[in-house]
Amino acid sequence: MSAPDANSGGGRQQQFDFSIGCVPFKLQMSDARLFRAASVRYAAFMDAPAEPIHIALNDSSIAGNQPADFAYDFEGAALRADSRKIRFDGVRNEYALDSLLRILLSWRLTGHNGFLLHAATVIRNGKAYVFTGRSGAGKSTVASLSPKGSVLTDEISLLRRENGEWRAYGTPFWGEFRAAGSNTSAPVRGIFRLVQAAENRVTLLRPIEMIRALLPNVLFFSSESKANRRLLEIVGQAAEETPGYELAFRKDAAFWEVLPA
Repeated sequence: MSAPDANSGGGRQQQFDFSIGCVPFKLQMSDARLFRAASVRYAAFMDAPAEPIHIALNDSSIAGNQPADFAYDFEGAALRADSRKIRFDGVRNEYALDSLLRILLSWRLTGHNGFLLHAATVIRNGKAYVFTGRSGAGKSTVASLSPKGSVLTDEISLLRRENGEWRAYGTPFWGEFRAAGSNTSAPVRGIFRLVQAAENRVTLLRPIEMIRALLPNVLFFSSESKANRRLLEIVGQAAEETPGYELAFRKDAAFWEVLPA
């Protein structure tokens, strides 16, 4: 985190570096209230292992009418990104900022062999168990039934292929469980599609079945065809190289007994 600096717009600019899934960012803003809220929300992620991507927040000194490689509007806020700069406009609270960061990260991850997934991730014996599903499938339940300190994230997981293996990263994007997230990672042991049932059982899925299970739960906001093709390639590779399962469970901690070690 840096001390405030005067910016060209006449306000006082503050900035901090942070990274999510080893994707580094530098966030710059002059709104002291929003800066304090963001500093708390992303406290566990405030480091940047490489040259960060600069994001200017509500900075009227930067022209906003230039063509963008990626643009997205969200509830009155707007994201504009190209190879040189990224700007967030109309951000009035930490929740709008959080939403734009998710949208931006989903786009940037295609250049890092990764993607965001609606999933809870729990660490067990040094391995990441990824539980995916739509709202109500049981992600928060899985997190609440897992040992204290083992939950990497309870709502949005980040998966990346690095050095020939898939790793799951913690994120600051939490759900009902209100886990703050953990800025660590672990190799993926398996991805589990959640299905509520009367008894616990695990069924191995074929790669094509795993792709069908993953795609509805992937977060991605670009309509550009090249970006979508690249995303499909990444998800397909994950389905081929990572064990995929269907987990039928009855919402009690005994489901861990049927999971592969």
